[in-house]
Amino acid sequence: MTSTSSAPGTIGIDWAKRGAEVMQHRMTAAAFKEVRKRPGVLLAYFLLRRAFRNTPQFRGNNAGTLIAIVDKQWIGRFERAGQLLLSGQAKAFFRPELTRHQVVTVETGSRKKIDMDVLRGFAQTIVVADSPRALSKTMRLAADAMFVVEKPSARHVIAIRKLSGRSRVELGEVEKLVHQDWDVIDALLCRQVLDDNAFQSSAMQDSITEVQPRLSELPGYAKAKPWAAELAADVASWRNGTLEWSQVDRAALLTGPPGVGKSFLAGALAAELQVALVATSPGQWQSSGGGYLGDMLKAMRASFEEARSNAPAVLFLDELDSIGNRQHQSQHAFYETQVVNLFLELTGSASKWPGVILLGATNRPDDIDRAVLRSGRFERHIRLESPTPDERAEILSYHLSGPCLQEVRPLTDLLEQYSPADLEWLARVAKRRARAEGRAVEIVDVERSMPQRLKLPADVLRRVALHECGHALIALDSGFVESVIVSVTDTILDDPARQSGGKAHFEMKDSFLQTEDFLRAQIRIALAGTVAEQVGMGGRSTGGAGSRGSDLDLATSIAMRMVASYGMGPVPRLYADLDRITESFRPSPDISREIDRILREEWDKCRSSLTRDRDRLLAMAADLVRQRRIALAP
Repeated sequence: MTSTSSAPGTIGIDWAKRGAEVMQHRMTAAAFKEVRKRPGVLLAYFLLRRAFRNTPQFRGNNAGTLIAIVDKQWIGRFERAGQLLLSGQAKAFFRPELTRHQVVTVETGSRKKIDMDVLRGFAQTIVVADSPRALSKTMRLAADAMFVVEKPSARHVIAIRKLSGRSRVELGEVEKLVHQDWDVIDALLCRQVLDDNAFQSSAMQDSITEVQPRLSELPGYAKAKPWAAELAADVASWRNGTLEWSQVDRAALLTGPPGVGKSFLAGALAAELQVALVATSPGQWQSSGGGYLGDMLKAMRASFEEARSNAPAVLFLDELDSIGNRQHQSQHAFYETQVVNLFLELTGSASKWPGVILLGATNRPDDIDRAVLRSGRFERHIRLESPTPDERAEILSYHLSGPCLQEVRPLTDLLEQYSPADLEWLARVAKRRARAEGRAVEIVDVERSMPQRLKLPADVLRRVALHECGHALIALDSGFVESVIVSVTDTILDDPARQSGGKAHFEMKDSFLQTEDFLRAQIRIALAGTVAEQVGMGGRSTGGAGSRGSDLDLATSIAMRMVASYGMGPVPRLYADLDRITESFRPSPDISREIDRILREEWDKCRSSLTRDRDRLLAMAADLVRQRRIALAP
């Protein structure tokens, strides 16, 4: 097999073509774009390649029939994977009848008859069945080879999660689960975040019985606990017959950054209420069957019916922003509209089902269709923030079940950017060390498991200080800030994504209505850190850019909202709903030029101001390097 450079619009390995009927060893870029949205189909594609790799049909593009025996629930996915393997084109997803290739599916008990003469009319045929017993004797004899498709390796799962944009998971954690049934494998592919306590205990429930803690027993979750306590009291009253279900606050949406424990909270809430937990996500619905619209709608209905049949129950809907948004104009608008419409119908019905509590979770609430969030559906929003210093110590101590709070607090104070999921991972690593030595976990195990800290060189620390002081000076001069606290540290974790070398915290004046001056001031404050680096050191760094949530992302998104939604460009016009100013919005050239103009103007104002106050900037940065923390006021 020879690796070659792909033609435009293609990816992968390119073998010599031998006509339209041969098995393809590459897929077009359009096909890859579609298949990465369907992790189940992508996994099936890789597993077919693995099964067929030594056959003449795959290696030499010979004519013939290959049979793949797969799990019955995955037949639809392997059918689509086979179409993609034969054609390599995106149309295999939407109009397989347009291709000249043949993929045939057969299920045990089906009365479907396969015309062998039809099969012979194709150069290559893939037959997907759930059992050899489903195949006629003639088909078994006519096949060139038959394979029972084995379950994926842990590395398959990790690779597909990466390709489909899911969060990174540890190899060892996947290896413990990948040999479970195909439903667990499905969840491994689709869940955005794999939480050991919530997910693994559920996945391995046949072999391990684990007691789920109640929400009231857990550290953190300060904003969720009052609602949960009220809900528990109402559910108890409903069970006693003293409260109508219509009076119960029975739906909520959890929002917050990844890793703050939204999935874990769902299980803890169910334990608190002493009800069943039905956990699912739009990603799991979409990956069911072959990923067609009908398959997704069927899976969605099944989840709601499961919750209804197990009532009282919490129906937990993870990654709710994936449900779609009818306000977003895209080539999949028809698909998204049908999905959202059925979801609205089901949530409306579920609100009347006694004992069913809806709990959604999302990192991106602005991307959710507004009708989903209206009164009567997910009307209550609970924001889960990163833990406070006290909560970090409590969370780590809880998961360790050993060292006391006072022992871990000095360590957690060094983990400022750690989420509850990160702290739980740290506890697992520490306990693994202790198990290896045959003893209970001790504080020394935590110390040895702490991430390495790197000392910043003097010039880098000075750059960080200049960056933060730039934010502070422009903020103080804006007229919209009450006070600023800037801080730096000379050591950082060996993972810059978790912790930066400095930060600036602003106390903003009360503002009931955002004016154009206020928005432009926010842009200047966001850009000021990078400008300060240029003024103070003669050049910029990547510290304020490169990722969502960075200084540059904040400045750009504000300018985009000003022009496209607030009518603050040359023409006072609404180009897009505020809800659409996300990654899915693509500004026109005219809008882009106006966004660029605003950013350039505020950049120039920043540079003029900091150049004029360069001595003040340098002196403040030097003070910050010495003191590590400075509080400022206008």
